Amino acid sequence: MLRNNHLAAAARSGAPRPDSSTRAAPVRLEEARRWPGQPLRPARAPAALVAAALLLGCCLLLISPPTTAGPQATLYVYAVTPLRARALEQKIEESMPGVDVTVFGKLSDFKTALEASPPNAALSPTPVLASLNRAPDLQGVRAGSDVEQYLLVSTRSLTKDMLASLRYGMVDLVERRALPKFVAGLLGVSATPDVQRVTKVEDLLQLLQFQTADAVLLPERFRSDFESKSKMSFTILSLPTARVGHVAVTFLSDRQPLENAIRKLPKAVLADLGVDEWK
Repeated sequence: MLRNNHLAAAARSGAPRPDSSTRAAPVRLEEARRWPGQPLRPARAPAALVAAALLLGCCLLLISPPTTAGPQATLYVYAVTPLRARALEQKIEESMPGVDVTVFGKLSDFKTALEASPPNAALSPTPVLASLNRAPDLQGVRAGSDVEQYLLVSTRSLTKDMLASLRYGMVDLVERRALPKFVAGLLGVSATPDVQRVTKVEDLLQLLQFQTADAVLLPERFRSDFESKSKMSFTILSLPTARVGHVAVTFLSDRQPLENAIRKLPKAVLADLGVDEWK
């Protein structure tokens, strides 16, 4: 009766009532005294919490993305093509599973990346590789030839006597300071002309439209598309000296992971690169 009175008084005064863990403490202490050699039994987690933890773990395993291996090889590309860099990059990557392909729209970016983070292989026109002191390991050819004809295109009448005095435009194939001498070699003249370099074939048309250049040097394979995009009348000269090496591949490390994939590139992709096979 006295115990009940104390409990009632505690309830009226707002004192906290002992919970189940508090009541269990003396029992566990008594167990420790009775069996001094045995460790105390840890309090068991409720079964509902254990089940929830297991369920959460299973869900995380199901929604976690599978682990995939990194790319087996890397390929850097710089090419004279009407395609945007990203579009060409996507086409090559789809044709070469497991290869990390990067297509550069600017020659300067291509060269910088080669020095800063060399890939397994690099693909570019042979003059670009020559400027990097690299020899082709795989040479692209078209119709059996490893060079392509460049055309001299202008909106004015042209004669060979006036070639050294004209201003030219060309897609960049060598570094800026070396480009005038390179163009002079294509024209077959000794004097180095004034040359404005561009990054895309379509930019050549703008040079003629805005009269920033007197003439441009254009790969022959782009002639029909170039003429169809303008209503201007063009004078076109095909010079025997204006020949440029097709794209080629140089391997900067073990060629085994990449060579077979490059040789098996689809005809459509090779056409975008300006060749139809490798030799």
